[in-house]
Amino acid sequence: MTDPSGRLELPRGPRSGDAFVVDVVDMDARKGRGLAYLEADIGPQKEPRTYSVLVRKGVPGDRVKIGVEAYKKSRMEARIDEFVEPSPMRVEPRCQHYGRREIPGKGCGGCTLQALDYRHQLIVKEKMVKGLMQRAGIDPGLVHPTLGMASPWYYRNKVELSFGDDHERQFALGFHPTGYKHDVLALKECHLMSEFVSAFVPAVQQWCAEQGLEKYHHRSNTGWLRTLTIREGKRTGDRMVELTTTPDPNSIGTAQAFADFALGFANKQNDQITNIIWTQHHAQRGSKTWFEHQTLHGSDTLREELHLGRELSFEIHPRAFFQPNTLGAEMLYTKIIERAELNGATLLDLYCGTGTIGIALAGSAKNVVGVDIVQGAIDNAHRNAAQNGVENAEFICGDVGAILDADQLKGDIAVLDPPRAGLLPNAHEHLDASGVERLVYVSCNPRSLARDLVNLHERGWKTHSIEPVDMFPQTHHIENVALLTR
Repeated sequence: MTDPSGRLELPRGPRSGDAFVVDVVDMDARKGRGLAYLEADIGPQKEPRTYSVLVRKGVPGDRVKIGVEAYKKSRMEARIDEFVEPSPMRVEPRCQHYGRREIPGKGCGGCTLQALDYRHQLIVKEKMVKGLMQRAGIDPGLVHPTLGMASPWYYRNKVELSFGDDHERQFALGFHPTGYKHDVLALKECHLMSEFVSAFVPAVQQWCAEQGLEKYHHRSNTGWLRTLTIREGKRTGDRMVELTTTPDPNSIGTAQAFADFALGFANKQNDQITNIIWTQHHAQRGSKTWFEHQTLHGSDTLREELHLGRELSFEIHPRAFFQPNTLGAEMLYTKIIERAELNGATLLDLYCGTGTIGIALAGSAKNVVGVDIVQGAIDNAHRNAAQNGVENAEFICGDVGAILDADQLKGDIAVLDPPRAGLLPNAHEHLDASGVERLVYVSCNPRSLARDLVNLHERGWKTHSIEPVDMFPQTHHIENVALLTR
Protein backbone atom coordinates (compact mmCIF):
# COMPACT_ATOMS: atom_id res chain seq x y z
CA MET A 1 0.00 0.00 0.00
CA THR A 2 1.22 3.54 -0.77
CA ASP A 3 0.20 6.95 0.48
CA PRO A 4 -0.54 9.86 -1.91
CA SER A 5 3.14 10.91 -1.88
CA GLY A 6 4.17 7.51 -3.23
CA ARG A 7 5.68 6.25 0.05
CA LEU A 8 4.98 2.68 1.05
CA GLU A 9 3.02 1.95 4.18
CA LEU A 10 4.31 -1.27 5.78
CA PRO A 11 3.12 -2.99 8.96
CA ARG A 12 6.77 -3.89 9.77
CA GLY A 13 10.26 -3.45 8.45
CA PRO A 14 11.42 -5.38 5.34
CA ARG A 15 12.49 -9.00 5.71
CA SER A 16 14.12 -11.64 3.53
CA GLY A 17 11.60 -12.95 1.01
CA ASP A 18 9.66 -9.68 0.72
CA ALA A 19 9.02 -8.26 -2.76
CA PHE A 20 9.01 -4.60 -3.82
CA VAL A 21 9.17 -2.49 -6.97
CA VAL A 22 12.13 -0.08 -6.99
CA ASP A 23 13.93 2.26 -9.35
CA VAL A 24 17.69 1.73 -9.74
CA VAL A 25 19.30 5.17 -9.65
CA ASP A 26 23.02 4.53 -9.17
CA MET A 27 25.79 1.92 -8.85
CA ASP A 28 27.31 0.60 -5.65
CA ALA A 29 31.05 1.34 -5.51
CA ARG A 30 31.91 -1.79 -3.51
CA LYS A 31 30.68 -4.62 -5.74
CA GLY A 32 29.11 -3.00 -8.79
CA ARG A 33 25.49 -3.69 -7.90
CA GLY A 34 22.58 -1.42 -8.77
CA LEU A 35 21.59 1.00 -6.03
CA ALA A 36 17.95 1.85 -5.28
CA TYR A 37 16.10 3.47 -2.37
CA LEU A 38 12.90 2.35 -0.70
CA GLU A 39 10.97 4.95 1.29
CA ALA A 40 8.35 3.65 3.67
CA ASP A 41 6.28 4.48 6.75
CA ILE A 42 6.62 1.59 9.20
CA GLY A 43 4.08 0.26 11.69
CA PRO A 44 1.03 1.85 13.33
CA GLN A 45 3.09 4.95 14.20
CA LYS A 46 4.07 5.28 10.52
CA GLU A 47 7.72 5.85 11.35
CA PRO A 48 9.40 7.25 8.20
CA ARG A 49 12.35 5.17 7.04
CA THR A 50 14.58 5.16 3.97
CA TYR A 51 16.27 1.90 2.97
CA SER A 52 19.13 1.48 0.51
CA VAL A 53 18.72 -1.53 -1.76
CA LEU A 54 21.65 -3.23 -3.50
CA VAL A 55 20.22 -4.91 -6.58
CA ARG A 56 22.28 -7.67 -8.18
CA LYS A 57 22.41 -7.18 -11.99
CA GLY A 58 20.58 -3.86 -11.71
CA VAL A 59 21.73 -0.88 -13.80
CA PRO A 60 20.72 2.78 -13.46
CA GLY A 61 17.37 3.43 -15.11
CA ASP A 62 15.90 -0.01 -14.36
CA ARG A 63 12.48 -0.27 -12.72
CA VAL A 64 12.37 -3.77 -11.31
CA LYS A 65 10.47 -6.05 -8.99
CA ILE A 66 12.96 -7.33 -6.46
CA GLY A 67 13.10 -10.20 -4.01
CA VAL A 68 14.87 -9.35 -0.75
CA GLU A 69 17.69 -11.84 -0.05
CA ALA A 70 19.30 -10.24 3.00
CA TYR A 71 18.52 -7.35 5.32
CA LYS A 72 20.62 -5.51 7.90
CA LYS A 73 19.58 -2.25 9.58
CA SER A 74 18.64 0.10 6.75
CA ARG A 75 20.23 -1.83 3.88
CA MET A 76 18.85 -4.65 1.78
CA GLU A 77 20.44 -6.98 -0.77
CA ALA A 78 18.10 -8.17 -3.49
CA ARG A 79 17.76 -10.04 -6.77
CA ILE A 80 15.69 -9.04 -9.77
CA ASP A 81 12.53 -11.13 -10.12
CA GLU A 82 10.95 -9.12 -12.92
CA PHE A 83 11.82 -6.19 -15.18
CA VAL A 84 8.93 -3.71 -14.96
CA GLU A 85 10.77 -1.28 -17.27
CA PRO A 86 14.37 -2.03 -18.35
CA SER A 87 16.85 0.83 -18.43
CA PRO A 88 17.50 2.41 -21.86
CA MET A 89 21.22 1.99 -21.02
CA ARG A 90 20.83 -1.78 -20.73
CA VAL A 91 22.34 -4.05 -23.40
CA GLU A 92 22.33 -7.81 -23.95
CA PRO A 93 25.34 -9.36 -22.16
CA ARG A 94 27.80 -11.25 -24.35
CA CYS A 95 28.72 -14.00 -21.90
CA GLN A 96 26.52 -16.99 -21.16
CA HIS A 97 27.81 -16.97 -17.56
CA TYR A 98 26.82 -13.35 -16.84
CA GLY A 99 24.51 -12.74 -13.91
CA ARG A 100 23.41 -16.35 -13.48
CA ARG A 101 24.71 -16.93 -9.98
CA GLU A 102 21.18 -17.77 -8.84
CA ILE A 103 21.06 -20.62 -11.38
CA PRO A 104 23.38 -23.38 -10.08
CA GLY A 105 26.28 -24.06 -12.42
CA LYS A 106 25.49 -21.19 -14.77
CA GLY A 107 27.15 -17.99 -13.54
CA CYS A 108 30.50 -16.78 -12.22
CA GLY A 109 29.29 -13.51 -10.70
CA GLY A 110 31.99 -11.44 -12.39
CA CYS A 111 31.70 -8.66 -15.01
CA THR A 112 28.96 -6.96 -13.01
CA LEU A 113 28.58 -4.11 -15.55
CA GLN A 114 28.33 -6.27 -18.66
CA ALA A 115 24.62 -5.45 -19.09
CA LEU A 116 25.44 -1.73 -19.26
CA ASP A 117 26.44 -0.11 -22.56
CA TYR A 118 30.17 0.72 -22.43
CA ARG A 119 29.68 4.46 -22.98
CA HIS A 120 27.45 4.48 -19.93
CA GLN A 121 29.89 2.35 -17.94
CA LEU A 122 32.37 5.22 -18.26
CA ILE A 123 29.77 7.78 -17.15
CA VAL A 124 28.65 5.62 -14.22
CA LYS A 125 32.25 5.20 -13.02
CA GLU A 126 32.86 8.94 -13.20
CA LYS A 127 29.69 9.54 -11.20
CA MET A 128 30.71 6.89 -8.67
CA VAL A 129 34.12 8.51 -8.09
CA LYS A 130 32.53 11.97 -7.83
CA GLY A 131 30.05 10.70 -5.26
CA LEU A 132 32.76 9.17 -3.09
CA MET A 133 34.81 12.37 -3.24
CA GLN A 134 31.84 14.59 -2.43
CA ARG A 135 30.91 12.49 0.59
CA ALA A 136 34.50 12.84 1.83
CA GLY A 137 34.31 16.63 1.47
CA ILE A 138 36.45 16.82 -1.67
CA ASP A 139 35.32 18.95 -4.62
CA PRO A 140 33.71 16.52 -7.13
CA GLY A 141 34.49 19.01 -9.88
CA LEU A 142 38.11 17.85 -9.67
CA VAL A 143 37.07 14.49 -11.17
CA HIS A 144 37.57 14.30 -14.93
CA PRO A 145 35.54 12.15 -17.36
CA THR A 146 36.64 8.52 -17.31
CA LEU A 147 39.34 7.62 -19.80
CA GLY A 148 38.06 4.52 -21.59
CA MET A 149 39.55 1.83 -23.80
CA ALA A 150 39.14 1.71 -27.57
CA SER A 151 37.93 -1.89 -27.21
CA PRO A 152 36.46 -3.02 -23.86
CA TRP A 153 36.76 -6.77 -24.63
CA TYR A 154 39.55 -9.38 -24.61
CA TYR A 155 41.88 -7.05 -22.73
CA ARG A 156 43.11 -9.19 -19.82
CA ASN A 157 46.58 -10.69 -20.16
CA LYS A 158 46.29 -13.07 -17.21
CA VAL A 159 43.70 -15.45 -15.80
CA GLU A 160 43.99 -18.00 -12.98
CA LEU A 161 41.49 -20.86 -12.96
CA SER A 162 40.83 -23.47 -10.29
CA PHE A 163 40.33 -27.22 -10.60
CA GLY A 164 37.53 -28.52 -8.39
CA ASP A 165 33.96 -29.77 -8.22
CA ASP A 166 30.93 -28.00 -9.66
CA HIS A 167 27.60 -27.77 -7.82
CA GLU A 168 26.81 -31.38 -8.82
CA ARG A 169 30.23 -32.57 -7.56
CA GLN A 170 31.48 -33.14 -11.10
CA PHE A 171 35.03 -32.35 -12.29
CA ALA A 172 35.32 -28.67 -13.30
CA LEU A 173 37.89 -26.07 -14.31
CA GLY A 174 36.99 -22.41 -13.99
CA PHE A 175 36.16 -19.65 -11.52
CA HIS A 176 34.74 -19.77 -8.02
CA PRO A 177 31.30 -18.11 -8.36
CA THR A 178 30.81 -15.08 -6.15
CA GLY A 179 29.80 -16.29 -2.70
CA TYR A 180 30.79 -19.93 -3.31
CA LYS A 181 34.40 -20.49 -2.27
CA HIS A 182 34.31 -24.27 -2.66
CA ASP A 183 32.28 -24.72 -5.88
CA VAL A 184 33.93 -24.22 -9.27
CA LEU A 185 32.07 -23.06 -12.36
CA ALA A 186 33.02 -25.07 -15.46
CA LEU A 187 34.06 -22.17 -17.67
CA LYS A 188 32.85 -22.32 -21.26
CA GLU A 189 33.78 -18.81 -22.37
CA CYS A 190 35.27 -15.54 -21.11
CA HIS A 191 35.18 -12.34 -23.13
CA LEU A 192 37.84 -10.61 -21.07
CA MET A 193 40.57 -13.06 -22.09
CA SER A 194 41.33 -14.04 -25.69
CA GLU A 195 39.14 -16.30 -27.81
CA PHE A 196 41.92 -18.90 -27.59
CA VAL A 197 41.39 -19.13 -23.82
CA SER A 198 37.65 -19.68 -24.24
CA ALA A 199 38.41 -22.67 -26.47
CA PHE A 200 41.41 -23.97 -24.51
CA VAL A 201 39.91 -24.11 -21.00
CA PRO A 202 37.02 -26.51 -21.76
CA ALA A 203 39.48 -28.69 -23.71
CA VAL A 204 41.84 -28.84 -20.71
CA GLN A 205 38.93 -29.77 -18.44
CA GLN A 206 37.92 -32.61 -20.76
CA TRP A 207 41.50 -33.90 -21.16
CA CYS A 208 42.17 -33.93 -17.41
CA ALA A 209 38.89 -35.74 -16.75
CA GLU A 210 39.64 -38.34 -19.41
CA GLN A 211 43.08 -38.92 -17.87
CA GLY A 212 41.46 -39.55 -14.50
CA LEU A 213 43.49 -36.79 -12.84
CA GLU A 214 42.32 -35.86 -9.35
CA LYS A 215 41.69 -32.27 -8.36
CA TYR A 216 43.13 -31.01 -5.10
CA HIS A 217 40.83 -31.13 -2.05
CA HIS A 218 41.64 -28.51 0.61
CA ARG A 219 39.91 -30.27 3.47
CA SER A 220 41.61 -33.64 3.02
CA ASN A 221 44.82 -32.21 1.49
CA THR A 222 44.65 -34.83 -1.28
CA GLY A 223 44.63 -34.68 -5.06
CA TRP A 224 47.06 -33.32 -7.67
CA LEU A 225 45.53 -30.56 -9.81
CA ARG A 226 45.40 -27.09 -8.25
CA THR A 227 45.21 -24.27 -10.79
CA LEU A 228 45.74 -23.38 -14.45
CA THR A 229 47.17 -19.92 -15.14
CA ILE A 230 47.33 -18.42 -18.62
CA ARG A 231 49.30 -15.27 -19.44
CA GLU A 232 49.24 -13.61 -22.85
CA GLY A 233 51.49 -10.92 -24.28
CA LYS A 234 49.01 -8.57 -25.92
CA ARG A 235 51.86 -6.72 -27.64
CA THR A 236 54.16 -9.67 -28.35
CA GLY A 237 51.78 -12.57 -29.00
CA ASP A 238 53.58 -14.76 -26.46
CA ARG A 239 51.44 -17.11 -24.38
CA MET A 240 52.42 -18.87 -21.15
CA VAL A 241 50.48 -21.79 -19.69
CA GLU A 242 51.25 -22.70 -16.08
CA LEU A 243 49.92 -25.89 -14.53
CA THR A 244 50.11 -25.81 -10.73
CA THR A 245 49.84 -29.06 -8.78
CA THR A 246 50.66 -30.54 -5.40
CA PRO A 247 54.26 -31.82 -5.11
CA ASP A 248 54.94 -35.19 -6.71
CA PRO A 249 58.30 -35.70 -8.44
CA ASN A 250 57.00 -38.95 -9.96
CA SER A 251 54.31 -37.07 -11.90
CA ILE A 252 56.72 -35.48 -14.40
CA GLY A 253 55.42 -37.87 -17.04
CA THR A 254 51.86 -36.64 -16.52
CA ALA A 255 52.99 -33.02 -16.57
CA GLN A 256 54.84 -33.60 -19.85
CA ALA A 257 51.77 -35.34 -21.29
CA PHE A 258 49.76 -32.22 -20.42
CA ALA A 259 52.34 -30.07 -22.21
CA ASP A 260 52.13 -32.28 -25.30
CA PHE A 261 48.33 -32.03 -25.25
CA ALA A 262 48.43 -28.22 -24.89
CA LEU A 263 50.89 -27.78 -27.76
CA GLY A 264 48.84 -30.10 -29.95
CA PHE A 265 45.65 -28.17 -29.19
CA ALA A 266 47.28 -24.83 -30.04
CA ASN A 267 48.59 -26.26 -33.30
CA LYS A 268 45.09 -27.42 -34.30
CA GLN A 269 43.83 -23.88 -33.58
CA ASN A 270 46.58 -22.41 -35.80
CA ASP A 271 47.79 -20.64 -32.68
CA GLN A 272 50.80 -20.92 -30.39
CA ILE A 273 51.86 -21.51 -26.81
CA THR A 274 55.38 -20.18 -26.27
CA ASN A 275 55.91 -21.28 -22.66
CA ILE A 276 54.62 -24.16 -20.55
CA ILE A 277 55.53 -24.25 -16.88
CA TRP A 278 54.85 -26.98 -14.32
CA THR A 279 54.70 -25.50 -10.82
CA GLN A 280 54.62 -27.65 -7.70
CA HIS A 281 52.94 -25.88 -4.79
CA HIS A 282 54.64 -26.81 -1.51
CA ALA A 283 52.40 -26.01 1.46
CA GLN A 284 52.58 -27.56 4.91
CA ARG A 285 51.04 -26.36 8.13
CA GLY A 286 53.64 -24.43 10.12
CA SER A 287 55.96 -23.95 7.11
CA LYS A 288 56.28 -21.17 4.57
CA THR A 289 54.59 -21.89 1.24
CA TRP A 290 56.96 -22.07 -1.71
CA PHE A 291 56.78 -22.90 -5.40
CA GLU A 292 59.02 -25.15 -7.48
CA HIS A 293 59.00 -24.36 -11.21
CA GLN A 294 59.97 -26.66 -14.06
CA THR A 295 59.92 -25.47 -17.68
CA LEU A 296 58.34 -28.02 -20.02
CA HIS A 297 58.38 -25.91 -23.18
CA GLY A 298 60.08 -22.65 -24.17
CA SER A 299 61.72 -20.39 -21.58
CA ASP A 300 60.73 -19.71 -17.98
CA THR A 301 59.50 -16.14 -18.62
CA LEU A 302 56.90 -14.49 -20.82
CA ARG A 303 57.93 -11.45 -22.85
CA GLU A 304 55.59 -8.46 -22.96
CA GLU A 305 56.01 -4.87 -24.13
CA LEU A 306 54.63 -1.46 -23.18
CA HIS A 307 54.54 1.16 -25.92
CA LEU A 308 55.07 4.57 -24.30
CA GLY A 309 56.73 6.66 -26.96
CA ARG A 310 59.36 3.94 -27.04
CA GLU A 311 59.04 0.20 -26.69
CA LEU A 312 59.77 -1.13 -23.21
CA SER A 313 60.26 -4.89 -22.92
CA PHE A 314 59.59 -6.99 -19.81
CA GLU A 315 60.38 -10.59 -18.95
CA ILE A 316 57.59 -11.85 -16.68
CA HIS A 317 58.24 -14.77 -14.35
CA PRO A 318 55.23 -16.98 -13.39
CA ARG A 319 55.08 -15.40 -9.88
CA ALA A 320 55.83 -11.81 -10.94
CA PHE A 321 53.20 -9.07 -10.93
CA PHE A 322 52.45 -7.26 -14.16
CA GLN A 323 49.48 -5.03 -14.88
CA PRO A 324 46.72 -7.43 -16.07
CA ASN A 325 45.67 -5.04 -18.85
CA THR A 326 48.60 -4.19 -21.14
CA LEU A 327 46.87 -1.57 -23.28
CA GLY A 328 45.17 -0.14 -20.20
CA ALA A 329 48.54 0.11 -18.47
CA GLU A 330 49.81 2.16 -21.40
CA MET A 331 46.86 4.57 -20.93
CA LEU A 332 47.51 4.74 -17.18
CA TYR A 333 51.26 5.28 -17.46
CA THR A 334 50.82 7.92 -20.17
CA LYS A 335 48.56 9.82 -17.80
CA ILE A 336 51.11 9.48 -14.97
CA ILE A 337 53.90 10.78 -17.24
CA GLU A 338 51.74 13.79 -18.20
CA ARG A 339 50.90 14.67 -14.60
CA ALA A 340 54.41 14.09 -13.19
CA GLU A 341 56.00 16.76 -15.44
CA LEU A 342 59.46 15.54 -14.48
CA ASN A 343 61.65 17.72 -16.72
CA GLY A 344 64.87 16.36 -15.25
CA ALA A 345 63.68 16.14 -11.63
CA THR A 346 64.40 13.36 -9.13
CA LEU A 347 61.50 10.90 -8.93
CA LEU A 348 60.61 8.73 -5.94
CA ASP A 349 58.65 5.68 -7.08
CA LEU A 350 57.06 4.52 -3.82
CA TYR A 351 55.44 1.06 -3.61
CA CYS A 352 57.19 0.48 -6.94
CA GLY A 353 56.49 -3.25 -7.34
CA THR A 354 58.40 -4.57 -10.36
CA GLY A 355 59.44 -1.05 -11.34
CA THR A 356 57.28 -0.55 -14.43
CA ILE A 357 56.16 2.99 -13.53
CA GLY A 358 59.65 4.17 -12.61
CA ILE A 359 61.13 2.63 -15.76
CA ALA A 360 58.42 4.25 -17.88
CA LEU A 361 59.23 7.68 -16.40
CA ALA A 362 63.03 7.32 -16.26
CA GLY A 363 63.54 8.91 -19.67
CA SER A 364 62.21 12.24 -18.36
CA ALA A 365 63.88 12.13 -14.93
CA LYS A 366 67.32 12.98 -13.65
CA ASN A 367 67.16 9.80 -11.64
CA VAL A 368 64.55 7.41 -10.22
CA VAL A 369 64.55 5.74 -6.82
CA GLY A 370 62.00 2.95 -6.36
CA VAL A 371 61.06 1.39 -3.01
CA ASP A 372 59.05 -1.73 -2.26
CA ILE A 373 58.96 -4.15 0.66
CA VAL A 374 58.89 -7.32 -1.50
CA GLN A 375 62.40 -8.51 -2.38
CA GLY A 376 61.20 -10.56 -5.36
CA ALA A 377 59.59 -7.47 -6.88
CA ILE A 378 62.77 -5.45 -6.40
CA ASP A 379 64.85 -8.19 -8.05
CA ASN A 380 62.45 -8.12 -10.98
CA ALA A 381 62.66 -4.30 -11.14
CA HIS A 382 66.48 -4.47 -11.45
CA ARG A 383 66.18 -6.99 -14.30
CA ASN A 384 63.54 -4.90 -16.07
CA ALA A 385 65.68 -1.75 -15.82
CA ALA A 386 68.76 -3.54 -17.18
CA GLN A 387 66.79 -5.11 -20.01
CA ASN A 388 65.52 -1.70 -21.14
CA GLY A 389 68.87 0.07 -20.82
CA VAL A 390 67.67 2.26 -17.95
CA GLU A 391 70.77 3.34 -16.04
CA ASN A 392 69.36 6.19 -13.92
CA ALA A 393 67.02 4.03 -11.79
CA GLU A 394 67.79 2.51 -8.39
CA PHE A 395 65.48 0.11 -6.57
CA ILE A 396 65.57 -0.46 -2.81
CA CYS A 397 63.92 -3.23 -0.82
CA GLY A 398 62.40 -2.00 2.43
CA ASP A 399 59.42 -0.45 4.14
CA VAL A 400 58.62 2.89 2.51
CA GLY A 401 57.86 4.57 5.82
CA ALA A 402 60.98 3.33 7.57
CA ILE A 403 63.25 4.45 4.75
CA LEU A 404 61.67 7.91 4.56
CA ASP A 405 61.71 8.23 8.35
CA ALA A 406 65.43 7.48 8.37
CA ASP A 407 65.89 10.46 6.05
CA GLN A 408 67.44 8.19 3.42
CA LEU A 409 65.37 9.47 0.50
CA LYS A 410 64.92 12.94 -0.92
CA GLY A 411 63.20 13.83 -4.16
CA ASP A 412 61.34 16.49 -6.12
CA ILE A 413 58.35 14.44 -7.30
CA ALA A 414 56.82 11.22 -5.97
CA VAL A 415 54.58 8.65 -7.55
CA LEU A 416 52.53 6.62 -5.07
CA ASP A 417 50.89 3.37 -6.12
CA PRO A 418 49.97 1.76 -2.76
CA PRO A 419 47.98 -1.44 -2.15
CA ARG A 420 44.19 -1.37 -2.34
CA ALA A 421 43.89 -0.40 1.34
CA GLY A 422 45.72 2.86 0.62
CA LEU A 423 48.28 4.64 2.75
CA LEU A 424 49.07 3.70 6.33
CA PRO A 425 48.24 6.46 8.87
CA ASN A 426 51.88 7.54 9.30
CA ALA A 427 52.63 7.58 5.56
CA HIS A 428 51.63 11.25 5.36
CA GLU A 429 54.40 12.12 7.81
CA HIS A 430 56.81 10.06 5.70
CA LEU A 431 55.94 12.18 2.66
CA ASP A 432 56.75 15.30 4.66
CA ALA A 433 60.21 13.86 5.34
CA SER A 434 60.83 13.15 1.65
CA GLY A 435 60.83 16.81 0.64
CA VAL A 436 58.70 16.26 -2.49
CA GLU A 437 56.52 19.14 -3.67
CA ARG A 438 54.57 17.33 -6.39
CA LEU A 439 52.72 14.06 -5.90
CA VAL A 440 51.02 11.71 -8.36
CA TYR A 441 48.83 9.28 -6.42
CA VAL A 442 47.73 6.18 -8.37
CA SER A 443 44.87 4.29 -6.73
CA CYS A 444 42.79 1.24 -7.60
CA ASN A 445 40.34 2.00 -4.76
CA PRO A 446 38.50 5.33 -4.89
CA ARG A 447 37.28 4.86 -1.30
CA SER A 448 40.76 4.71 0.19
CA LEU A 449 41.87 7.46 -2.21
CA ALA A 450 39.16 9.81 -0.89
CA ARG A 451 40.20 9.11 2.70
CA ASP A 452 43.89 9.66 1.95
CA LEU A 453 43.26 12.90 0.06
CA VAL A 454 41.45 14.31 3.09
CA ASN A 455 44.45 13.45 5.27
CA LEU A 456 46.90 14.92 2.75
CA HIS A 457 44.87 18.15 2.56
CA GLU A 458 45.16 18.49 6.33
CA ARG A 459 48.96 18.38 5.94
CA GLY A 460 49.06 21.19 3.39
CA TRP A 461 48.65 19.32 0.10
CA LYS A 462 46.24 20.54 -2.58
CA THR A 463 44.52 18.27 -5.11
CA HIS A 464 44.42 19.65 -8.66
CA SER A 465 42.79 16.78 -10.55
CA ILE A 466 41.44 13.24 -10.20
CA GLU A 467 41.35 11.27 -13.44
CA PRO A 468 39.58 7.89 -13.60
CA VAL A 469 41.20 5.40 -16.00
CA ASP A 470 39.11 2.38 -16.98
CA MET A 471 41.61 -0.46 -16.70
CA PHE A 472 38.87 -3.05 -16.14
CA PRO A 473 35.87 -2.64 -18.48
CA GLN A 474 32.73 -4.67 -17.69
CA THR A 475 33.61 -4.57 -13.97
CA HIS A 476 33.03 -1.90 -11.31
CA HIS A 477 36.78 -1.48 -10.69
CA ILE A 478 38.41 1.82 -11.63
CA GLU A 479 41.93 3.24 -11.40
CA ASN A 480 42.45 6.91 -10.57
CA VAL A 481 45.38 9.27 -11.05
CA ALA A 482 45.34 12.19 -8.60
CA LEU A 483 47.70 15.17 -8.88
CA LEU A 484 48.66 17.06 -5.71
CA THR A 485 51.12 19.84 -4.92
CA ARG A 486 52.11 21.88 -1.87
